[in-house]
Amino acid sequence: MSTPLVVPFLRYQDAPAAIEWLGKVFGFQVALTVPGPRGGIGYARLALGDAVIMLASVRDGEPYLRSALDLPAVSQGVFVVVEDLDAHYEHAGAMGAEIVVEPEATPEGARAYLAFDLEGQLWAFGDGFAVNA
Repeated sequence: MSTPLVVPFLRYQDAPAAIEWLGKVFGFQVALTVPGPRGGIGYARLALGDAVIMLASVRDGEPYLRSALDLPAVSQGVFVVVEDLDAHYEHAGAMGAEIVVEPEATPEGARAYLAFDLEGQLWAFGDGFAVNA
């Protein structure tokens, strides 16, 4: 895997629980975890195929990085390309992901579904991107 040029980073009130949930429900694997100086997770890197995300615990003194639980609504999400969209969707739903949009064709020509995680972060999983979008 090459080094990704863009990597989403997220904050969670309960980062250890988020790491476990993201693995169990969405299939992410922990690549690295660094404890925070005052407990919690200082930094974690998770991977799903070639997709990489970073996450950490919410920290005092960083009011600009909050958990989705602290917000009235989310204004962005993370899009991850998966090999078998239908199997991923079925597994995520069976494991408790809150499905927001069932798998459907996108205007760009791919298929995708949307789900919230345990703290309300919005995730989209798709089978790719349209070639000429």
